[in-house]
Amino acid sequence: MIALPWTSFLYLGLLLGALASTVAVDRRARLVLFSATPGRGAAVLAAGTLVFLAWDLVAIDRGFYARGGPVTTGVELAPHLPLEELFFILFLCHLTLVLHGLLRRGLARRAASRSGPAGRDAAAVVPARTGEGR
Repeated sequence: MIALPWTSFLYLGLLLGALASTVAVDRRARLVLFSATPGRGAAVLAAGTLVFLAWDLVAIDRGFYARGGPVTTGVELAPHLPLEELFFILFLCHLTLVLHGLLRRGLARRAASRSGPAGRDAAAVVPARTGEGR
Protein backbone atom coordinates (compact mmCIF):
# COMPACT_ATOMS: atom_id res chain seq x y z
CA MET A 1 0.00 0.00 0.00
CA ILE A 2 1.28 3.43 -0.92
CA ALA A 3 1.29 5.99 1.88
CA LEU A 4 -0.20 9.28 0.75
CA PRO A 5 0.37 12.59 2.51
CA TRP A 6 -2.63 14.12 4.26
CA THR A 7 -2.78 16.83 1.60
CA SER A 8 -3.86 14.14 -0.88
CA PHE A 9 -7.18 13.98 0.98
CA LEU A 10 -7.60 17.73 1.52
CA TYR A 11 -9.79 18.45 -1.49
CA LEU A 12 -11.90 15.32 -0.99
CA GLY A 13 -12.36 16.21 2.68
CA LEU A 14 -13.47 19.73 1.83
CA LEU A 15 -15.91 18.41 -0.77
CA LEU A 16 -17.37 15.91 1.70
CA GLY A 17 -17.72 18.68 4.29
CA ALA A 18 -19.52 20.92 1.80
CA LEU A 19 -21.79 18.06 0.76
CA ALA A 20 -22.56 17.27 4.41
CA SER A 21 -23.51 20.93 4.89
CA THR A 22 -26.01 20.88 2.04
CA VAL A 23 -27.44 17.60 3.33
CA ALA A 24 -27.86 19.20 6.79
CA VAL A 25 -29.75 22.16 5.28
CA ASP A 26 -31.81 19.74 3.19
CA ARG A 27 -32.67 17.67 6.25
CA ARG A 28 -33.58 20.71 8.34
CA ALA A 29 -35.76 22.29 5.65
CA ARG A 30 -37.00 18.98 4.12
CA LEU A 31 -36.36 20.06 0.54
CA VAL A 32 -34.86 17.29 -1.61
CA LEU A 33 -33.79 14.00 -0.05
CA PHE A 34 -35.81 14.56 3.13
CA SER A 35 -38.97 15.93 1.49
CA ALA A 36 -42.35 14.25 1.22
CA THR A 37 -41.07 12.71 -2.06
CA PRO A 38 -37.45 11.69 -1.40
CA GLY A 39 -37.42 9.27 -4.34
CA ARG A 40 -38.11 12.09 -6.77
CA GLY A 41 -35.37 14.21 -5.21
CA ALA A 42 -32.89 11.34 -5.40
CA ALA A 43 -33.82 10.67 -9.04
CA VAL A 44 -33.29 14.31 -10.03
CA LEU A 45 -30.00 14.40 -8.11
CA ALA A 46 -28.81 11.20 -9.80
CA ALA A 47 -29.87 12.40 -13.25
CA GLY A 48 -28.06 15.71 -12.87
CA THR A 49 -24.95 14.00 -11.57
CA LEU A 50 -24.91 11.53 -14.47
CA VAL A 51 -25.39 14.29 -17.05
CA PHE A 52 -22.45 16.28 -15.69
CA LEU A 53 -20.26 13.17 -15.40
CA ALA A 54 -21.01 12.40 -19.05
CA TRP A 55 -20.17 16.01 -19.90
CA ASP A 56 -16.84 15.64 -18.10
CA LEU A 57 -16.06 12.41 -19.95
CA VAL A 58 -16.68 14.11 -23.29
CA ALA A 59 -14.49 17.06 -22.27
CA ILE A 60 -11.71 14.70 -21.14
CA ASP A 61 -11.97 12.71 -24.39
CA ARG A 62 -11.62 15.91 -26.41
CA GLY A 63 -8.59 17.00 -24.40
CA PHE A 64 -10.09 20.01 -22.62
CA TYR A 65 -8.66 19.01 -19.25
CA ALA A 66 -6.82 16.29 -17.42
CA ARG A 67 -6.58 14.97 -13.88
CA GLY A 68 -5.90 17.26 -10.90
CA GLY A 69 -2.75 17.92 -8.90
CA PRO A 70 -1.16 17.09 -5.56
CA VAL A 71 -4.28 17.68 -3.44
CA THR A 72 -6.19 14.76 -4.96
CA THR A 73 -6.14 11.13 -3.84
CA GLY A 74 -5.04 9.84 -7.23
CA VAL A 75 -8.05 7.50 -7.44
CA GLU A 76 -9.55 7.65 -10.93
CA LEU A 77 -13.07 6.55 -11.88
CA ALA A 78 -12.02 6.65 -15.54
CA PRO A 79 -8.84 7.88 -17.21
CA HIS A 80 -8.33 11.51 -16.08
CA LEU A 81 -11.60 11.50 -14.08
CA PRO A 82 -10.63 11.72 -10.40
CA LEU A 83 -12.84 10.47 -7.59
CA GLU A 84 -13.11 14.03 -6.33
CA GLU A 85 -14.93 15.08 -9.50
CA LEU A 86 -17.84 12.78 -8.65
CA PHE A 87 -18.23 14.39 -5.22
CA PHE A 88 -17.82 17.88 -6.69
CA ILE A 89 -20.62 17.27 -9.19
CA LEU A 90 -22.80 15.63 -6.55
CA PHE A 91 -22.29 18.64 -4.27
CA LEU A 92 -23.10 21.16 -7.02
CA CYS A 93 -26.25 19.31 -8.07
CA HIS A 94 -27.46 18.93 -4.48
CA LEU A 95 -26.68 22.56 -3.68
CA THR A 96 -28.65 23.67 -6.74
CA LEU A 97 -31.66 21.58 -5.72
CA VAL A 98 -31.53 22.86 -2.13
CA LEU A 99 -31.27 26.49 -3.28
CA HIS A 100 -34.14 25.94 -5.72
CA GLY A 101 -36.30 24.53 -2.93
CA LEU A 102 -35.46 27.39 -0.58
CA LEU A 103 -36.20 29.95 -3.28
CA ARG A 104 -39.53 28.32 -4.15
CA ARG A 105 -40.52 28.24 -0.50
CA GLY A 106 -39.52 31.86 0.04
CA LEU A 107 -41.38 33.07 -3.04
CA ALA A 108 -44.52 31.15 -2.04
CA ARG A 109 -44.44 32.69 1.44
CA ARG A 110 -43.87 36.14 0.00
CA ALA A 111 -46.83 35.74 -2.36
CA ALA A 112 -49.01 34.49 0.49
CA SER A 113 -48.11 37.38 2.76
CA ARG A 114 -48.69 40.01 0.06
CA SER A 115 -52.12 38.81 -0.96
CA GLY A 116 -53.48 38.34 2.56
CA PRO A 117 -55.96 35.59 3.44
CA ALA A 118 -56.79 34.83 -0.20
CA GLY A 119 -53.11 34.21 -0.93
CA ARG A 120 -52.77 31.48 1.65
CA ASP A 121 -53.59 28.95 -1.07
CA ALA A 122 -50.36 29.98 -2.84
CA ALA A 123 -48.39 28.97 0.25
CA ALA A 124 -49.94 25.51 0.04
CA VAL A 125 -47.82 24.86 -3.07
CA VAL A 126 -44.86 24.38 -0.76
CA PRO A 127 -45.94 22.58 2.43
CA ALA A 128 -44.91 24.27 5.66
CA ARG A 129 -42.74 22.37 8.12
CA THR A 130 -44.22 21.40 11.40
CA GLY A 131 -42.55 23.07 14.33
CA GLU A 132 -41.39 26.03 12.28
CA GLY A 133 -40.50 29.24 14.06
CA ARG A 134 -38.63 27.68 16.94
